[in-house]
Amino acid sequence: MPLPIETVERCLQLMTRYQLQELEIATEGVRIHIEIAETPAPPAVAAVQPPEPAPADTSNWIPIESPMTGMFYRGPSPSEPPYVEEGDLVYEGQTIGLVEAMKVFNEIPAPTTGMVRRIVAQNATLVQQGEVLMLLEPPE
Repeated sequence: MPLPIETVERCLQLMTRYQLQELEIATEGVRIHIEIAETPAPPAVAAVQPPEPAPADTSNWIPIESPMTGMFYRGPSPSEPPYVEEGDLVYEGQTIGLVEAMKVFNEIPAPTTGMVRRIVAQNATLVQQGEVLMLLEPPE
């Protein structure tokens, strides 16, 4: 009985997904045995990175802290872009994210005008009250 190529392709997908080196299936008089040949590992390459520039003066950066414990979201929904990105200019009162607590989404406003210098909290993660979400650099 001829074996459809789709069956072999599906077997290869499963092997890749589960990182299998060998797979054997026997059913209705058909036996499939697939082995992946070991390939030699490529030689290690050292990556040389230029030195990091000296960080700017961060002493005047203003932390935006979570007002409550809950899930932090950077955007209004998963299909929409985040409210802000690093490097964006935000204005006092502008929404920079949401914290969901007890099924209620609470907008987090920027406490002052400034540039978003660092986004500390990861999207869709639990944050504690007082935890820093972002750092703003106020205008000079």
